[in-house]
Amino acid sequence: MSGISLQPGIIYGPILSRRLGRSLGINLLPIDRKVCSFDCLYCQYNQTNSLTNLAPRESLPSIDEVLNAVEKALKKPRTVDYLTFSGNGEPTIHPDFHQIVKGVKTLRDRFRPNTKLAILSNSSRVLYPDVVAALQLMDAPMMKLDAGDEETFQVINRPVANLHIKEIISGLRLIPNLIVQTMFIQGRVSNVYGDPFDAWVKAAVELRPQKVHIYSTERPTADDAVFNVPPGELAWIADDLNSRFGLDVAAFW
Repeated sequence: MSGISLQPGIIYGPILSRRLGRSLGINLLPIDRKVCSFDCLYCQYNQTNSLTNLAPRESLPSIDEVLNAVEKALKKPRTVDYLTFSGNGEPTIHPDFHQIVKGVKTLRDRFRPNTKLAILSNSSRVLYPDVVAALQLMDAPMMKLDAGDEETFQVINRPVANLHIKEIISGLRLIPNLIVQTMFIQGRVSNVYGDPFDAWVKAAVELRPQKVHIYSTERPTADDAVFNVPPGELAWIADDLNSRFGLDVAAFW
């Protein structure tokens, strides 16, 4: 199935986000291909041909290029609620991620002090101190957790070699203001029923994040065997977890 187009530059949007309002995207990755540490079955950008947990610096925009693009965007007279690190893959695999975040925060404080910083991350680098330091600067660190057990993690997220879910869960404990984001899917593989769902619930309860955002597919996916979880079922899951465990779970569709 055909995915959506890649972001064509460093800055994109603002786009109207269900969770972040008017979000100005920051893409730290190439514009001609997806570069990521996961190859998720449901990815809207199709399969990952450049699978890595640390991208080579020469293939990416430099610190100066990113900061110049952000400054130019912030000077434009428009409403921006969030500056959001996302883009064509996993933003934290940029080797200068920490320095870029610090620079963007300085620009935000100077030009748009009421605008917040967010990231949409797959959580693959939460054990690296420089990445954790950068994530601690975020107002909304939205970190992926699609599984609580190793088998489901490997099948759904298809991570780079030698990356394991226990490491990710351990690293997420280091992130203040943690927002867990979970894509629930069904079909040939599912994380919304049985043992995989129970393992995910156990991990979410142990992490005690500030918020949990659950949602399902609404765009073309990398694997045709991935199917959407209906809104009514997502709403039921959110209500059930809120009442049983006191988690702040919100469903989006």
